[in-house]
Amino acid sequence: MDNLDLRQLRIFLEIYKTQSISQAAASLGLGQPAVSMALAKLREHYGDPLFSRTSGGMLPTPLAEQIVGPMRLALSTLTSTLQHRVSFDPARSDRLFRLCITDIGQRVIIPRLLAHLKQAAPAIRMELSYVSERTSKDLESGQIDLALGYISGLDAGFYQQALFTERFICMVSRDHPRIRRGRMSLRDFERERHLVISTQGTGHHMIDRKIEEELGIQRKVGLRIPNYLGVVSSIIDSDYLALVPERFGRIVSHHNPVRLVELPFRLEPYRVMQHWHGRYANDPGLRWLRQIIARLFGDAGGAGPHGE
Repeated sequence: MDNLDLRQLRIFLEIYKTQSISQAAASLGLGQPAVSMALAKLREHYGDPLFSRTSGGMLPTPLAEQIVGPMRLALSTLTSTLQHRVSFDPARSDRLFRLCITDIGQRVIIPRLLAHLKQAAPAIRMELSYVSERTSKDLESGQIDLALGYISGLDAGFYQQALFTERFICMVSRDHPRIRRGRMSLRDFERERHLVISTQGTGHHMIDRKIEEELGIQRKVGLRIPNYLGVVSSIIDSDYLALVPERFGRIVSHHNPVRLVELPFRLEPYRVMQHWHGRYANDPGLRWLRQIIARLFGDAGGAGPHGE
């Protein structure tokens, strides 16, 4: 016998505890022949009787005394491993979830998610990082649990679920001297100077190519910034135009002196997704988190491997 199995570990420890084959069998719900057979295999494996029959019961040999500690540790480790995340209780769990998210997602998704977790899973912890070129590798390795946003470049082995459809809209200062309420003209759009957000690792960089190469619309770029976190402060103090996702725009316009104006041309809407790797698809905690996010932000259907 080259390896010990979980049942043999339990039998060894139960005989050690009860000093009786019959009592060990009763405690484990096994027949006495099965326990005797397992003990015979253990004796063959170790080349030692392990337990000797005496007037006081089946007493352990010196070798059995030496291995009982490691046996207990092995059983505890195996049991813990086999039961690892078999169940997940959000109300009691203090698990750390690592999310990779766009800067827009931090403003649109995270506040509402945290408000829900405060009630449903108060001890759950979150760690956020930005979407980047490493996102796919981090999902695959388990360094991050879930990626949220419009993320391109994920290959086979990854799963995605549509949360909601988003579109771009124009944001301007509330006191912009030339852009009035309502719809601006294409001439207005090309005449004004623009604030452009150059995000990495998301689909937003495709906007430049769509506007300039496919639609043939020229923009006068007055300022480029690396993310959306500086959009509002830059718009308030300038006459720039900025293209922003509509949900983000509506959130920040409630508390800031900015206005949202329809674009004078059509840009195709895009889908905001949650993404994960197939290696962790059945993790109960991650499955729970994905379901919560789907319920809070969109249609719970539509999950499937990329490319299907």
